[in-house]
Amino acid sequence: MTSAVFSIAPADGRITAFGIAIDADTKAEDLPALFSKTCQAANIEGRPVSCVFASATGTVDNMTAELTLRFENDLLVSAFITLTPPRLRNLSGDDFYNSADDRQRVHARWLRSIGIAATPASFPWGEVGIARDRSENVHIYVHTRNNTWAR
Repeated sequence: MTSAVFSIAPADGRITAFGIAIDADTKAEDLPALFSKTCQAANIEGRPVSCVFASATGTVDNMTAELTLRFENDLLVSAFITLTPPRLRNLSGDDFYNSADDRQRVHARWLRSIGIAATPASFPWGEVGIARDRSENVHIYVHTRNNTWAR
């Protein structure tokens, strides 16, 4: 795990993480070896689309930070950031499910700390928000201008 400056620039959507800058023009093959990559097909608006997911994990402000990038047809369409402070690590069962509101607040505080006060937030370059799935996983999403199905 690597410690890094981690941010999203509200002006242009550039993500700074793990010593590199990532934007809508970044290609999966441009990423350093720190990122593990997997290929899979996804059903997007009723059609199969070839996707590459690239993930890296590090620490940010004493939190575990996982960054997953989603590429469709060689274009970066979305990024997903999961932040976990020490007090919320290694939770299981009911403790995990009951902490979803707290985990959502952690993500909202972090976004405010980098200048994104409310979510979802739309920008000329894309959108940023906080999502929560059926399993109570919480993450920040960043959809780039290349993402046509989520915007």
